[in-house]
Amino acid sequence: MKEFLIVGVDVSKSTLDIYFKPAGSALRIDNNLHGFKLWHKEFKRLWDGASKALVVMEHTGQYSYRFETFLRSRFIDYCKLPALQIKRSLGMIRGKNDKVDAVRIAGYGWLRRDILMADQYPGQEIRALRALLSLRHKLVRDISGYKSRFREMIATGTCVKSDWQGNMHQQIIDFMESKKAMVEARINTLITAHPNLQKTSQLLRSIKGVGLIISSYMIGCTENFKRFSNARKFNCYAGLAPFTHQSGSSIKGKARVSHMANKAVKTLLNMGASSAIQHNKELKEYYQRRIEKGMGRMSCLNIIRSKLISRMFAVIKRQTPYQEVAPAA
Repeated sequence: MKEFLIVGVDVSKSTLDIYFKPAGSALRIDNNLHGFKLWHKEFKRLWDGASKALVVMEHTGQYSYRFETFLRSRFIDYCKLPALQIKRSLGMIRGKNDKVDAVRIAGYGWLRRDILMADQYPGQEIRALRALLSLRHKLVRDISGYKSRFREMIATGTCVKSDWQGNMHQQIIDFMESKKAMVEARINTLITAHPNLQKTSQLLRSIKGVGLIISSYMIGCTENFKRFSNARKFNCYAGLAPFTHQSGSSIKGKARVSHMANKAVKTLLNMGASSAIQHNKELKEYYQRRIEKGMGRMSCLNIIRSKLISRMFAVIKRQTPYQEVAPAA
């Protein structure tokens, strides 16, 4: 009996390349139900049912959705990992193709088989919330793009607001703004329809600087605060935690945040921190003191973002709304 069976899967839109380790068996299947059944037949041949088995694959957006659904229906554990995480672990490599990638993914999983954890599939309400937030994010980016182009056209004299081209751009922007409002209303309806999400949202929104969208993103990212055990871990995920950059006596860089982060959440928290500085006296005074001491504005803002995260995790842990600290006499 083998102690572990690792299945490395390289996912593409139409096919899946698969490698079983340590069995050394490989196959390519179509990314559909017929292909999944062929894979499952080979899987059962190699797996004795008593040992552990884990399917390892990279994050590929929606391409792996059908395969994940199939794995859950067969009660087979799987985990998805960032492609960069696997790539950096391989060192210097030359060449690539789907078959080789499947072998490399399986090798990565085999070396870390004792520490890799199976993904916990979020509930239906979290999946629906994430889909709505993704749609809103796309609309926000598109609106920003149209507004930027419109401003450039006016600034360069390519068009004026009153001509047909200017009117067309404004109509498109207004239409997309209305659709964004509809999505936000749908997000609010979804949260209100689930008491557990509504309770979390109310607790988060008791903090100044946190509104519907930020609280919804936090619920979606943390799977209603079940994915991260504390604020420090979430700060690393969101790119808010600074890390030292030093080596020996020659490299003594400043501590800085990592670019490997959820930048959508980071951007929203930036807006929340700016709002908190304006409306929360304690944070405003804290921010001003840091600025007066010569600290950079972005570094100060990053500290405020981290404070907001700490407050969010605190109110969820206590299950009580946030109470502002009374100013000292």
